[in-house]
Amino acid sequence: MGSSRILPSLVALVVSAISLADALSPAAFAQEPFDVIVVGGGTAGPVLANRLSASPSSLRVGLIEAGADRPVDPLINTPTAGNLLGNAHVGTLLGNPTYDWELKSAPQPALNGQELQYPRGKVMGGSSAINSMVWQRGSRADYDAWGTTFENGEEWNFDALLPFFMRSESWHPPEENAAPLFPSEHLNISAVAAFHGTEGPVSVTYNTYLTDLDAPAAQAAVKAAQVPPNSNPDGGADASMPATGTARTVTPNGLRHHAAAAYLSTEVRTRPNLEVLAEATVSRIIFETKKGKTKATAVEYVSGGKTYTVEVRKEVIMAAGAIHTPQILELSGVGNKTLLESLGIPVVLDLPEVGENLQDHPVTLSDFRVVPNVVTLDTLGYNSTFASEQAELYKSSRSGILTYTSAPLGPVPLQSMTTPEELAAMRKQLDEYIETSPEVTPFLKKQYDVLRDIVDKGEDGWVEMVLVPAGGVLSTPEAGKSYLTAVAIQLHPFGRGSVHIKSADIAEAPVIDPRFLELPWDFNVLVQGAQFIRKWVATEPLASYVDKIVTPPESTSTREDWEKYVRSVVRTTNHPLGTTAMAPRELGGVVDPALKVYGLENVRVVDASIIPLTIGVAIMPTVYAVAEKAADILLKEWKLDASTGTHTGKGLGEL
Repeated sequence: MGSSRILPSLVALVVSAISLADALSPAAFAQEPFDVIVVGGGTAGPVLANRLSASPSSLRVGLIEAGADRPVDPLINTPTAGNLLGNAHVGTLLGNPTYDWELKSAPQPALNGQELQYPRGKVMGGSSAINSMVWQRGSRADYDAWGTTFENGEEWNFDALLPFFMRSESWHPPEENAAPLFPSEHLNISAVAAFHGTEGPVSVTYNTYLTDLDAPAAQAAVKAAQVPPNSNPDGGADASMPATGTARTVTPNGLRHHAAAAYLSTEVRTRPNLEVLAEATVSRIIFETKKGKTKATAVEYVSGGKTYTVEVRKEVIMAAGAIHTPQILELSGVGNKTLLESLGIPVVLDLPEVGENLQDHPVTLSDFRVVPNVVTLDTLGYNSTFASEQAELYKSSRSGILTYTSAPLGPVPLQSMTTPEELAAMRKQLDEYIETSPEVTPFLKKQYDVLRDIVDKGEDGWVEMVLVPAGGVLSTPEAGKSYLTAVAIQLHPFGRGSVHIKSADIAEAPVIDPRFLELPWDFNVLVQGAQFIRKWVATEPLASYVDKIVTPPESTSTREDWEKYVRSVVRTTNHPLGTTAMAPRELGGVVDPALKVYGLENVRVVDASIIPLTIGVAIMPTVYAVAEKAADILLKEWKLDASTGTHTGKGLGEL
């Protein structure tokens, strides 16, 4: 039996029921106006609902989420059940319609016409409730460009964002003698601690259990890339191999800590000025225009087949994510006039950049069979004694393999996996494209200048290496065998896609077109990444654990072989961003530095949509920081006490 099939029984543990605060019905929710409506209860929405409703706030705040509220679901809360990789998984969350919207991309011409699965969380907490729980920050250069290159001001550089990263987290240092990846001389816990918060809502910890492959894989990656472990990966200097291991959003007692668990505790939900509505899909914002000013006056939503309208007096905050936020804006009449008119949607505001600038991290991967008696996640599937022991261990003490999360080993500079001649040829081809392509707008040119500077300096990682100690992602595992899946993620692609509606029906998914690998640069980077995986896994001490190369087969050797393979296997790492970018309107931006949509009086966007340029890490912590900063901006603008709203009481997921 594969581990993906045995995990549901392992995590069906005895969990005490928790009573949520009595929620309003969809009809009752619409009866009284709200000062603020937050659209989307994913990663950012609960942050805003919490901070804006905190005492002594006089605001009446409503949060609307399309997914279900599942505060004590063991498949969400048990970390190993969420060991996910792109659209394949060891766990049982992605591809499961109970938890995942099961979106798909448009056919990708550069990937032989494949439609890629595009998972998005279908629960309160959104994708933070179904993702791999990775907690990383990008380099200083990733964020400083927001303020300088994209003209959003110093309040959006790394130093200005750092307090909001720290405000979101309750960081617990790694235990030096618990499951080390590297010898202790590489650790500098005091330096790491200086860049982390300890009183925020989101619990951040490190693995206390490692499989037999984790430490050998990390040490081999450092040797293969010739990049030393980074003793302070979150300090902004660069984003290379973390000597501490990669942090994750798991509580000290072994539970996933997603946005709803962290920010919507029972105590928060019982605030008299906060209402949370689940399983209600916002279909549009209703506007009125007077004296040339366009203002949101209500939000329309659908629940149980019925349509409701709720009045809003102050602000509508879009926090539905990089896919659904542009969808709802376009359904509301805000977007490209030509598209809206073609679908019969009355145009409220012609804002053509809505839904453009989609960026994501494409990934390639390979799998290998390991030698006998090596403990991996696969062991749960074929060793019933081990599986029972681990289930009991987790049930009794919330420890063991069920607390484990696969994590990135660290970003690798492109110089570490190419020759100088190869990189020079790639750069020359890239420059020719940038200088001659009609698709390169002034906004794109600014983005590309930042990216070229990063790659040329060679100080920041360009391709991230990830170990998933399990098989079944690419090939069918042999009975009783263990595997490793090695991953290369392109962190700074040059390609740009889009998200746009194809009808006026909220029930019809938008067209998601990441346009993966259409640019030769992006394709060449992932080919180099796929080849580097082979080098990495052949490096000691990891090499001694490998019994057989499985996918692609060992015969894959020529450039043509590798190119064919990469086109067949690329998928998304589920980090979409940029579709309502924060930048000047004349440059192609959709929101200003206060996150207000240009041309609208009282609509803001607070989610990954506003990030103007890919960051070289998993994006969840950055979205939390953006939401914390947005709440601060709003409270100060409205002359409310921005220091309140601190987390009180245990999150639901901690109980």
